[in-house]
Amino acid sequence: MANDGIMLSRVVENLQSQLTRGKINKIYQISQYELLFHIRAQGTNSKLLMSIHPVYARLQLTSLSYPTPPSPNALTMLFRKHLEGAFIESIEQVGLDRIIHFSLISTNEFKDTVKLHLYIEIMGKHSNVILTYDDLKIIDCLKRVSPAMSARILQPGATYQLPPLLDKRNPFESEFQPTDNLTKIYQGFSPELSREVLYRLDHGQDFQAVLNEIRQSNTLYIHKLDQKEYFHIIPLTHLQCEYQAYPLFEGLDEHYHLIDQKDRIKQQTSDLARFIQNEYQRNINKLNKLEKTLFDSQNSDEYRIKGDLLFANLHCIQKGQKEVTVENYYDGTMMTIELDERYDGKTNANKYYAKYQKAKNARVHLEEQIALTKEEIHYFDTLITLMDNASYYDALEMKKELENLGYLKKKKNKQVHRPKKLHIETYLTKDNISIYVGKNNLQNDYLTFKMASKNDMWFHVKDMPGSHVVVHSEDLDEYTIRLASQMAAYFSKGKHSSSVPVNYTKIRTLKKPQGTKPGKVILSHYSTIYIDPDESFLQEVNKVDC
Repeated sequence: MANDGIMLSRVVENLQSQLTRGKINKIYQISQYELLFHIRAQGTNSKLLMSIHPVYARLQLTSLSYPTPPSPNALTMLFRKHLEGAFIESIEQVGLDRIIHFSLISTNEFKDTVKLHLYIEIMGKHSNVILTYDDLKIIDCLKRVSPAMSARILQPGATYQLPPLLDKRNPFESEFQPTDNLTKIYQGFSPELSREVLYRLDHGQDFQAVLNEIRQSNTLYIHKLDQKEYFHIIPLTHLQCEYQAYPLFEGLDEHYHLIDQKDRIKQQTSDLARFIQNEYQRNINKLNKLEKTLFDSQNSDEYRIKGDLLFANLHCIQKGQKEVTVENYYDGTMMTIELDERYDGKTNANKYYAKYQKAKNARVHLEEQIALTKEEIHYFDTLITLMDNASYYDALEMKKELENLGYLKKKKNKQVHRPKKLHIETYLTKDNISIYVGKNNLQNDYLTFKMASKNDMWFHVKDMPGSHVVVHSEDLDEYTIRLASQMAAYFSKGKHSSSVPVNYTKIRTLKKPQGTKPGKVILSHYSTIYIDPDESFLQEVNKVDC
């Protein structure tokens, strides 16, 4: 990745042309690190994403849909108070550093016109969004920095100051200076861009020609090398690998939408994920205790044997005896049996039979509890796997499932913006065949037993948690079978394993066990294929919105 000052200069120029004089209509904080501004400019509605993620910090226009919290937090309310209805006067980059300055015209509570400033600092773990008055007094920040944390204070009431800037040359305004590392001399150069420019210079290209290509680029080039993505606004030819070209903001969406989506969802659904993990671990601990208790109860047969031996030797036992030694005719040894001296031999024998029956009943109960606990472990293990691939709305449906089953208490009078019907993730193959993927148990049940046709083909990993995958076609060739099996393996607990077994069969052969939790099925007449999961299948299908 190379989201450096040079690339940011192209981002800013595009924002200037599209957003200047635009009106801010709505503001959302969509995660701990991200703000989303809805802006109306030049007759078009745009979404501006500001991220201060320590790894994925950026500023961009986006066409992606982001789930928004059901109610705004205090910071969002403050930003809305000052910025909703404000107009963007100008957008500037500070030199070629990764600092962007928005000048804004707004009105205060007295309807007076006021000027505000919004600074977006994209500096790794120190990234921030700071809102100030015209005198640079800070109104608030997305991430507050106290005097105890840094000499540069970023909190309400403090005066905003730019971070210390390095004294480097502007490459667009100075003569080229030969060097083995352009990052040390020029503003805005990341190590990746420095390597690319030096590579091009070594191959006869002129420095000014490269700068002209940069200055005119509105394209993002994404390269994949050794399972890692690199991007910039010019092709990174020194990587010597294939790349794909996208319009600038479309390319940023393409690169980031999967990378930081899981992190965002993890923030938004952390309480749910924590509950599921705790329930899973609680049942693991419970199973260990139950199995230990069962092991300790295995001597219940000894009580029965003692009762048998006492009945066989009643003539040897008198009331008042504390013990008796008799021959154990089960193994030919001598056994000493403790007695209650208050009772005769028959009563003592019956007491041992009673202990035996109690232990036997306890063992039956323990075995039942162990079976139920194993089911609970499997259930929460399934939820953990599904959470790993869940979207925000998938997770909300999982929460609803847990509420319906009584694991979570339903909250009253709290409006949650969720789709009215289940959304099933849908893909199209190169042969225009639809493949559906259930991303939680409710979706799995709906997809398999309501949505799918009886002659559709059903795929699922064998003996482990995962998504139900349904192919809407009666006759499948080997390519489609392997593709659907790849998807079933990828969206499962076996995602990072090799040679994962995947069962597949016609929908009509499946049955739903009565009284079981969502997602359970009974299979018959199925085939099995072994697959090495590989996300490259995503390049062979198109995800479609339904």
